[in-house]
Amino acid sequence: MKSVNFQLDGMDSIEITQIEEHLFEVRLVLDGEISVQYLTKEQVGQLGSTFQIGNIKSYLE
Repeated sequence: MKSVNFQLDGMDSIEITQIEEHLFEVRLVLDGEISVQYLTKEQVGQLGSTFQIGNIKSYLE
Protein backbone atom coordinates (compact mmCIF):
# COMPACT_ATOMS: atom_id res chain seq x y z
CA MET A 1 0.00 0.00 0.00
CA LYS A 2 1.12 3.52 -0.77
CA SER A 3 0.26 6.30 1.63
CA VAL A 4 0.84 10.04 1.83
CA ASN A 5 0.18 12.25 4.85
CA PHE A 6 -0.04 16.04 4.80
CA GLN A 7 0.20 17.86 8.12
CA LEU A 8 -1.94 20.96 8.01
CA ASP A 9 -1.91 23.64 10.69
CA GLY A 10 -1.94 22.41 14.29
CA MET A 11 -3.12 18.82 14.65
CA ASP A 12 -5.13 18.81 11.41
CA SER A 13 -4.03 16.40 8.69
CA ILE A 14 -5.11 14.52 5.61
CA GLU A 15 -3.86 11.03 4.80
CA ILE A 16 -4.48 9.28 1.50
CA THR A 17 -3.79 5.53 1.26
CA GLN A 18 -4.05 3.51 -1.93
CA ILE A 19 -6.03 0.34 -1.14
CA GLU A 20 -6.32 -1.04 -4.69
CA GLU A 21 -5.36 0.28 -8.11
CA HIS A 22 -8.39 2.59 -8.31
CA LEU A 23 -9.52 2.74 -4.65
CA PHE A 24 -8.18 5.08 -1.97
CA GLU A 25 -8.88 5.60 1.72
CA VAL A 26 -8.92 9.27 2.71
CA ARG A 27 -8.59 10.17 6.41
CA LEU A 28 -9.18 13.77 7.31
CA VAL A 29 -8.54 15.08 10.82
CA LEU A 30 -9.94 18.55 11.50
CA ASP A 31 -10.46 19.98 14.97
CA GLY A 32 -10.02 16.53 16.52
CA GLU A 33 -12.73 14.91 14.38
CA ILE A 34 -11.74 12.04 12.08
CA SER A 35 -13.54 11.42 8.80
CA VAL A 36 -12.78 8.31 6.73
CA GLN A 37 -14.01 7.92 3.17
CA TYR A 38 -13.24 5.58 0.28
CA LEU A 39 -12.80 7.33 -3.05
CA THR A 40 -11.99 6.32 -6.61
CA LYS A 41 -8.81 7.50 -8.30
CA GLU A 42 -10.82 10.11 -10.21
CA GLN A 43 -12.42 11.46 -7.01
CA VAL A 44 -9.02 11.77 -5.31
CA GLY A 45 -7.73 13.67 -8.33
CA GLN A 46 -10.59 16.13 -7.96
CA LEU A 47 -9.67 16.86 -4.33
CA GLY A 48 -6.49 18.63 -5.33
CA SER A 49 -7.78 20.42 -8.40
CA THR A 50 -11.26 21.46 -7.32
CA PHE A 51 -11.33 21.90 -3.55
CA GLN A 52 -9.36 23.70 -0.91
CA ILE A 53 -8.31 21.64 2.11
CA GLY A 54 -10.79 23.44 4.36
CA ASN A 55 -13.65 22.39 2.09
CA ILE A 56 -12.69 18.71 1.84
CA LYS A 57 -14.54 17.78 5.03
CA SER A 58 -17.88 18.93 3.66
CA TYR A 59 -17.12 17.21 0.33
CA LEU A 60 -16.47 13.90 2.09
CA GLU A 61 -19.64 14.01 4.20
